Amino acid sequence: MQYQHLIKPSKSLTGNVAILFANDEKMLSVVVEALEITNIEVFLYDTEDPTEIIRSFDIDAQLLNRIHIVLSNSEHELFQQCSKDLATGKVHLLMKGNMMSSTLLSFVLSNKSFIGKHGFLNHVACFNIPKYHKTLMLSDVALNINPSVEEKKQIIYNVANFAQSLGYEQFKMGILSSVEHPTRKIQSSLDAEKLKNSFNRHSSNFLYVDGPLAFDNAISMESVIKKNIKSSVAGDVDGLLVSHIDVGNALYKSFTYFGNASVASLVLGAKFPIVLTSRADTKQNKLDSLFLGLKVLN
Repeated sequence: MQYQHLIKPSKSLTGNVAILFANDEKMLSVVVEALEITNIEVFLYDTEDPTEIIRSFDIDAQLLNRIHIVLSNSEHELFQQCSKDLATGKVHLLMKGNMMSSTLLSFVLSNKSFIGKHGFLNHVACFNIPKYHKTLMLSDVALNINPSVEEKKQIIYNVANFAQSLGYEQFKMGILSSVEHPTRKIQSSLDAEKLKNSFNRHSSNFLYVDGPLAFDNAISMESVIKKNIKSSVAGDVDGLLVSHIDVGNALYKSFTYFGNASVASLVLGAKFPIVLTSRADTKQNKLDSLFLGLKVLN
């Protein structure tokens, strides 16, 4: 599936969006633009009043009426109020503002009622890489540090369910390693073999899983042909599962800094979409992430 299809904004996108600590110009510019091209309402949770920064954008009264400022005297009070509003359905989507990712994740994980039926969260980043022929998903780059085989299995399920909700007709997941064959001294290759065998025991017309795959074999059909790799996944992956957060983090930053990729990022597995971007992400990447979350919501 093409990236523009995933993040295309429209007036049909609705919902009440909770943003924690949207108290800087960059984040508020995301809010203003999203209000202009969708039909969302935005709830800004903060300990500082962002009214003056909002006024600097000189937006019309109609848009201002869709911005709701929820001020608290402390972070503890702020998180309590946001938790209550998420639980009651007053807000439908959670977005990280000017705060640490770890703080947002701790907030979500401390509320057991927020977690979906499988009880497992993972981060997914969806990339538009100029030299790749379709959207490339990557997991996990922000939440699960060194996932076990069972946790990797749950990541694959979460990403596949996410892709299905977006309208994918089939999804090819490649499990990354540094080699193409199970190798006793390389744990990622052994895990990949176990995962491939586990998923291949159950035939599916939607999800196809293969591994271990070195990065070039996962994304380059030329490499697949040269190495005579027989796989319905290699060279044409929709998603990549990394063995460790360090690998995911390095790939994420390589794609964006060296590969000039656009990216939209979410946390999967909660009862509501969670938009989780880096503070260093561009305004457009933050917007794309919000639009992707709204598409899941709608």
